[in-house]
Amino acid sequence: MSDVSKTTINLPSDLKKELKIMAIREDTSLSGLILKMINEGYESRRKDSDE
Repeated sequence: MSDVSKTTINLPSDLKKELKIMAIREDTSLSGLILKMINEGYESRRKDSDE
């Protein structure tokens, strides 16, 4: 990862817990999982806007 900018988000406790469990199952960090999900959403929106 080249340039990284730190940001803070507020998540409901239950969602954070579920995301942590998901990250463990995928053998990644919570940050890594969230970044993956953001990238997937970003790509999906880009494709939708290109159509």
